[in-house]
Amino acid sequence: MVKFISFGVMLLCIVGAVSAQSHQKTATVYPVFSTGLIWSPIEDGSITLSVDKLVYFPGDTVRLTILQGDSSAVSTVTPILADAGMAFKSVGPNTYLAVIPETLMPGSFHISLKVVDAQGRRFVYETSCVVEVEEYQAVERVDRYASIGPEPGGRDLLSAEVLDRSQIKNLRVIFHRDSIREHMGPQFLTIRTTVQTREGTTVQTSVRRVMTFRSRGGSNRDLAMLLQYRKAYGTYAVIRPEDLKRVQVEVDSLPDWAVVKISIEPDYSITIGEVDKSNSVTRYFRVEGPSIEVGFTLGIPKVLYDTEARDTIQYGNTSAMMGFYYFDGTSGQLFPVNRGLGTLGVSSPIDISRGRGGFAMSVFLDVVELMRRVGIGFPMRVNAGLELVPFFPIGRRSRVLLNAQLGLTL
Repeated sequence: MVKFISFGVMLLCIVGAVSAQSHQKTATVYPVFSTGLIWSPIEDGSITLSVDKLVYFPGDTVRLTILQGDSSAVSTVTPILADAGMAFKSVGPNTYLAVIPETLMPGSFHISLKVVDAQGRRFVYETSCVVEVEEYQAVERVDRYASIGPEPGGRDLLSAEVLDRSQIKNLRVIFHRDSIREHMGPQFLTIRTTVQTREGTTVQTSVRRVMTFRSRGGSNRDLAMLLQYRKAYGTYAVIRPEDLKRVQVEVDSLPDWAVVKISIEPDYSITIGEVDKSNSVTRYFRVEGPSIEVGFTLGIPKVLYDTEARDTIQYGNTSAMMGFYYFDGTSGQLFPVNRGLGTLGVSSPIDISRGRGGFAMSVFLDVVELMRRVGIGFPMRVNAGLELVPFFPIGRRSRVLLNAQLGLTL
């Protein structure tokens, strides 16, 4: 005796991964619309749907199998995936194939059925059988698509580009989105900006998380993808559509001759994969300052040569100089030769007495600064080298001294 299912047909959706145990879902199927006569229930029977993977990616092929429990209740069954823009093609008994479009956005897409029953009536039913589409996520080389402009900057500290404050505040991280390869997915990035004084003191550090991806072919599709990403990744919820193309560098404190370091690297708190420290873009800039600075230096001099050695002086072990320091306006580096004016050969900066210390002018060659230029690091306040000193002692003949000196600039 024929039985009737009131207001629905039970469709079982079995979603199984390749070479894995099938996962079965059961749901009631509701009619979406019908053509022909007013909807009435289909005769007793069941329909089982199964797909071959748990997750698909753009370009994958979906293999769908449909099995009918009572073939006499239904004449034809046609699967559809209208929301995904996919059409299934029959390739054999109960077997259908469909290719996921390359441009399909990630999401869950329910398979619907067009059903023609034994009496020729047509219905469309939704099922709980879902095709889960995810996007490829791979870490692209940052230098393929990210740069800093409009000024390029230096690749290391020694080649840092000198800019004025307005130019530095105008710096942007620019994303060349079309250079991101297909199937790389969204690129999550961290932009780290550090400002250090010439002496090496950090006065500002800012970290900003941004995201970009290869254009989907239109502003509307790009915006739809951005909204999905903002919803999925809370850290990136404040990203604006214009941030996909360029991001302003955030700086505020810019002391004279400070070093601005900008680093762009993958955000490994989001990106899955091994940390690759070489996959980054780092550029250096210097804040333009005055070409001459004045400083105070305490030194420990050692007299190597005295033009008036016969007029004996008991030199002390301290010098105190007001120094005049010159900066290269192109590189921002301190010139290794500077001049000074102060006291020399004293026991303390103000201990000047007859036959012991005196006033001096200095031309100082800073060997430590020369070593910094070739990448050998020293504290910025330390200086050491040779100086040529016209010396004017109290109660003795004026003379010229050649000294070796170790000093500290205050």
